[in-house]
Order: sequence, then structure tokens, then C-alpha cells
Amino acid sequence: MKFNGGTCENIYGELLDYEIIQHENNLITECRLKRRILHVQKWIGSTIIFTYLAALIGVHKNDSSLLLFLSIILLAGVIIKAYLKVKRECVIVSNQMGLQLTTTYVIGRQTTIFISSNRIKDILINEGFLSQRLIFYLTLIINANGDTSMLPLFVKLLPRLSVLKLFYRHLYSVIHMKLK
Repeated sequence: MKFNGGTCENIYGELLDYEIIQHENNLITECRLKRRILHVQKWIGSTIIFTYLAALIGVHKNDSSLLLFLSIILLAGVIIKAYLKVKRECVIVSNQMGLQLTTTYVIGRQTTIFISSNRIKDILINEGFLSQRLIFYLTLIINANGDTSMLPLFVKLLPRLSVLKLFYRHLYSVIHMKLK
């Protein structure tokens, strides 16, 4: 087993940890990307501080249900943010089986997509626009019911181009070992 890892930033400047693990004579490669710092704690702290300040000002004296309503709205925002916030993305490629993309969220929820190796055509680094900003992302070209489609990888954490190139090199070698 070979291991390569380090720290990088995503396109927004957040710190990410990455790992590239090669198993079984380079027949299986695993690329992991993990958010280093989760900002949900800031939301929870903000909710507590806002509730305290509202109570200090005396919002509850005029209408106690208003303070309760505002606190519930803020807490619901924290829960929704935790439900949607991605903690980790992982891609595992086997030249015989296929590709598995797993996304893990802050609350522990996971989504998994599996693409069999006979549907994988190629992998490439693509460019696109996100909020008037040019970004790069890793894309898998797949056959879906006779049509060719693209499956973007690592789109939740959006690492910078330097890490995408590392991931590309390792994933490309496994995918094209299958194609030969």
C-alpha cells in the first residue's frame, strides 16, 4: 500500500486534507478529500449569542413567543446547514470493478454513487464557471444508456487545480489500465 497526503485549500481558501492511497499493486486507488475545519460551531455560537442578546435587550418582555420563534428559526438554520455541509468526499477506483464516489456530511449522512468499469470511458480535468469565477473540476466521462455523460467529482469541496492534477494522475492510471 502506498500513501500520499497533505494539506491544500479549496477555491474559497478553506483548508482541506487530502490523501491518495494505492492498494494491491496499484489496481485500486482511493482519493480522499476532507474539510479540516467545520464552521457549524460558529453557527451554534451565533445562535446562542443572539438569543442571549435578545433576552438581555428584553425582547421576551414584549412578546416571549417572538424570542422563542427567532431562536427556533436560528436553530433550524444550524440544523439545515449541518445537513447540507459536506465533511468528506472519497473516490475509490478499481480497474476491474469501477468507481465509487462517497460524500459524507457533517451529521454523518452519506451518499454513494457507483459506476461500473464497463461504463467508464475517460477522466479529465474540466473547467467551468461558478459565480463569475473560473474553476476546475475532475470529471468522469461515462456511457449511460448509449449516451455519453459527465459525472463531476469533488464538486462539494472544490479543491484547487494542483490537487486535482494529483488525483487525476492516480485515477487516470487505474482507469486506463482497465482500458488497455
